[in-house]
Amino acid sequence: MTLFNLAKKNIKGNINNYLLYFLSMVVCIIIFYTFNSLLYIPEIQNTVKNLDSTMSQTSFILIGFIIVFIGYSNALFTKKRKKEVGLYSLLGVKKKTIGRMLFVENIIIGAMTLLTGLVLGIILSRLSTMLLLKLLGAPIEVSFSIPLEAILTTTFIFTVITIFTSVQSYLLIYRFQLSELFHAEKKGEKVPKASLLSAALAFVLLTSSYWLMFNGMAMLAIPLVVIGTYLLFRSLTVYLLKRAQKKKAKYYNGINIIGTSHLLYRVRGNAMMLTIIALLITGAIPYIQVGFFEYAMTEKDAQNSAPFSYIYLSKDEAIDQQINHVIANDKNHPITEQLDIPIISVEGSTTAPFQDNDNLSINLMAEQTYHQVKKTLDLGDIPSLSGEQAIAIKYFIHQPDADFKGHDIEIPLPQGKQTLTLEKLEKKSVRLSDGQELLYLVVDDKMFNKMAEHFPLITYKAYEVENEKTTKETSNTLQKLSDENMQLMTYYDKYTSLKAFTGMKTFIVSSLALVLLAATGSIIYFKQISEAHADQNRYEILRKIGVSKKEVRSTIAKQTLFVFILPLLIGILNGGMLLLSIVVAYNMDLIENFLYFLYAVAAYGVIYLIYYALTITSYNKIVNK
Repeated sequence: MTLFNLAKKNIKGNINNYLLYFLSMVVCIIIFYTFNSLLYIPEIQNTVKNLDSTMSQTSFILIGFIIVFIGYSNALFTKKRKKEVGLYSLLGVKKKTIGRMLFVENIIIGAMTLLTGLVLGIILSRLSTMLLLKLLGAPIEVSFSIPLEAILTTTFIFTVITIFTSVQSYLLIYRFQLSELFHAEKKGEKVPKASLLSAALAFVLLTSSYWLMFNGMAMLAIPLVVIGTYLLFRSLTVYLLKRAQKKKAKYYNGINIIGTSHLLYRVRGNAMMLTIIALLITGAIPYIQVGFFEYAMTEKDAQNSAPFSYIYLSKDEAIDQQINHVIANDKNHPITEQLDIPIISVEGSTTAPFQDNDNLSINLMAEQTYHQVKKTLDLGDIPSLSGEQAIAIKYFIHQPDADFKGHDIEIPLPQGKQTLTLEKLEKKSVRLSDGQELLYLVVDDKMFNKMAEHFPLITYKAYEVENEKTTKETSNTLQKLSDENMQLMTYYDKYTSLKAFTGMKTFIVSSLALVLLAATGSIIYFKQISEAHADQNRYEILRKIGVSKKEVRSTIAKQTLFVFILPLLIGILNGGMLLLSIVVAYNMDLIENFLYFLYAVAAYGVIYLIYYALTITSYNKIVNK
């Protein structure tokens, strides 16, 4: 029998163990190929800006996930096969031959996964492209193509990873003594002691990390979350299992003693794995939530950024007439509202806590004009103004509203100065032009007219039309008529650019989440299956002394649930606190963000549940034959 045939026979004999690894790797290759192929599809290149940098960053993240996943999986497979390798050595097979066999076996698995992943990736690439174009809001018309560059990149990356893991497999026989190979699975752990100090330190570290998150120091919180989560698993798992032992009635019921003891003796080995899974979930769930939330809020964000269908700064009456003619002739989008918005731009100084308060850029708006635009801009009512009273309008302000009341704003005049007194600050957004948010001051009509005697008026012309999301032709025509000084802003342009950005982000988030799910679920699966093989003889003894298969299945389900549920709960807690800190810092809608966070948890949890079901099924087949 040749070395190649022997390697094939070994793969067939371990097909059940390799199957989920094979499928998870195929998913990773499909997604990696898809991301790289998008770089060479004209329809995507024409729709998405900065595609190269976006895809490059995503590819690096994918490669990182895949390396961690393959490295961990390979370590578990290696541990499981030590006894088999030791047997070959005992039978007189040379170390070099054993190493070559393992090397060839790994190469075959790598080649099979790469070939399958590439074939499925090529078949599904058109579907993936159409899905992305749908998310981007672009026409779903794409030609079928097979970019050679994407195939070569994917082949190179996964070949390098496969060769690296194959070399690790080859060196296995040289790294351990024969006795170590035979007794690798029999090495147990001492019963760990519950540490109150460790638990207290974990609580302090995690609490401190949350405090840092809520005070804008999320990067400093990362190491505290990592260490705190690890110590939490070391102390929490021991505490929970010790507590279960003290409940004598339940502990000695059936074979609960077996499952609890099994987990307790392996808690140290599981602590690192549970920490890695929890940290991956900590980053994954908020990332998924933000991606889907931003995509769902695209229309609302576009409305906030461009509240009018068309708005521009009037510069020439002839151009105004041309623009009005173009908009009025678009019969598919009839005009529902047309406004002239006069503004006075001035410089001033204030004692109020604005940025650059000594050189403050101000846009004055008359009270009458405010009432004309408040419905479209969603501003709400304000109290009547008189004399020198003014109301400031600016959204991105971190200080409390009360800090601004009563402060004076001084505006230099050609002769003397004009003092205005702030009655209140409205944290609303007035978007009459693109770019940085401007400060608006609403004053009564008499004061506005008085200031207009000293400063020139600028007039924004705004239009509202029906079905503004489909005004592509009119928007393009207006862009050709206008120049940079007119500051033309259309709802259609803002909506399509935001949808392209959020659609691309959602596609990336979904793909990375799928890889992350495959990695986290598979890591727990392989770890539990490795333990199942190690415990096979113990469960066989239990059956011989009368323990039923049903009791064994129940114990397996409970101990596997313990391993699955803990990192999920801790990951949700950490991720939830991170998301909440962002929501509070940026004054975002708490209820909407919370709902989408629940959607992300539910989506992640459903697929996680599938891995749980697969794990207990495979575990049961191994120990309950």
